[in-house]
Amino acid sequence: SVVMPVATPPTGDRCRLEEFTRCSDSLLWKLMMSFYDRNGVESWSQGIVPHFITCNAFIGRAYAKVLLGFLHDCTCANSKIPLNKTEPLYIIELGAGSGKFSFFILQAIKELPEVFEFPAEKVVYVMTDFTWNNLKFWNDHESFRPYLDCGQLDIAIFDAVHDETIRLHHSNVVIGRSTLKNPICVIANYLFDTLCHDIFQIEAGQLKEGLISVGSRNLFETDPLDPEIIKRFDNHFTYRVINENYYAESEPEDSRHLRRILRWYRDFFGDASDEASILLPIGALRALRRLTSFSCGRALVLSGDKGNNNHEQFRGLNDPHVAVHGSFSVMVNYHAIGLYCTSRSGFVLHDPQEEASLKVSVLVFTNREDAVLATFQPSTMGHQSSPFHDLGRVQIHNWIGSDVERLSAARSLAFPNLCRAFSDSITSFGPNDFFVVQKSMKDDTERPTLKAIVALLKLSNWDPDVFYKFRDPILQQVSACTIKLRNDLCRNLPQLWRQHFMLDKNKDVAFEA
Repeated sequence: SVVMPVATPPTGDRCRLEEFTRCSDSLLWKLMMSFYDRNGVESWSQGIVPHFITCNAFIGRAYAKVLLGFLHDCTCANSKIPLNKTEPLYIIELGAGSGKFSFFILQAIKELPEVFEFPAEKVVYVMTDFTWNNLKFWNDHESFRPYLDCGQLDIAIFDAVHDETIRLHHSNVVIGRSTLKNPICVIANYLFDTLCHDIFQIEAGQLKEGLISVGSRNLFETDPLDPEIIKRFDNHFTYRVINENYYAESEPEDSRHLRRILRWYRDFFGDASDEASILLPIGALRALRRLTSFSCGRALVLSGDKGNNNHEQFRGLNDPHVAVHGSFSVMVNYHAIGLYCTSRSGFVLHDPQEEASLKVSVLVFTNREDAVLATFQPSTMGHQSSPFHDLGRVQIHNWIGSDVERLSAARSLAFPNLCRAFSDSITSFGPNDFFVVQKSMKDDTERPTLKAIVALLKLSNWDPDVFYKFRDPILQQVSACTIKLRNDLCRNLPQLWRQHFMLDKNKDVAFEA
């Protein structure tokens, strides 16, 4: 609930916008939605929200290859998640925002029909967001027109945390519980960090919840939903002891999985000398529960965000850090998301790189409910073990420590093409690595050579923004370079132009090219 500002708040020189409340129910997330609803696509086109790291041709191709790996496994004989080739395969992008990433992955998906056995016309990409401002922008954008006209693309309003169905704007198809015959594929970039979270700490063996009182450094705020308040945040926190049945009433469908997650953290950090601070992305978990219900529990989820997948990063007692960048975000606990997926008989692939602005993870939900309460005896796990061998009759004994991670890894062996694609396109050299390389070349090199720039453009899959960033050194060197190098550059300019997505009208890529 929102408490209107008072003139003399008892907590000091701040405007208290609400009393202490559960974080996922707090005013934080209403302010988040207010920011994106009021700013619309300008959040990205005006550079208010940074977006290049997840909106370039490199990441579009990388994600397409991971999707391809999954679909390859699904079309193999004896697949754990077989495909029905007579039914649509929906790829749902959550929080598509500016639409720029959607454009790049659609461009990359065009290459897929030649390399896997599934009808291209049955693949439908769906861009979703919670505000009509963004949908109108996508619907009117000339780059999407060919995809919309042929039915390969549709758009929809969808609040991932609260909505029970997705109604597609053009086909009028309604996607709801158990309506999809094929597994659903979900893409969520820089979304989970903006969905509601809950706060927990483990101190002296006790599990505690964190309550937040959202406030402003101003003494008065006339509109508690004014997104400008984000710049003036003065939030306070307090903690109280709870038990592991915290979600029994609020999340009945997932209560056993959430209980396991909280118990895992309590047990792992349960020694008297251990302390930990944990954000639980409850909004993301609600979205995953709802989305997987559309396809009877079978899904691939590909998500990139700022966050952690190593539980060792949670040691110590700290209030959560709220990063302000026009809007705001928090660190996504991909470790907890992985525990949730594994508890639901699935598995997770994490990129282990810790120093990264973008952490990418893949979740696979198999709907093998016979295995939900099952795990392995550590002594039975070997390299020759089948990932689903006897899971239906081996009961869980200890949902603790690294046993859960080993179970997830064992299940992933049934999807070798997905694992290989994730390793090649994400772990070995992924979107974060590409971002670091191009940024370092731009910021740390006084005058990069044209040969190096062409190599970077090839690595980027001829991304127009990369070209625009290096337009000055290109123009300075192209007249004096070798004919071969000039040909290498000019030969690929048509591909670069095909990759151009108009968002920032101040960037005249056509003129520069």
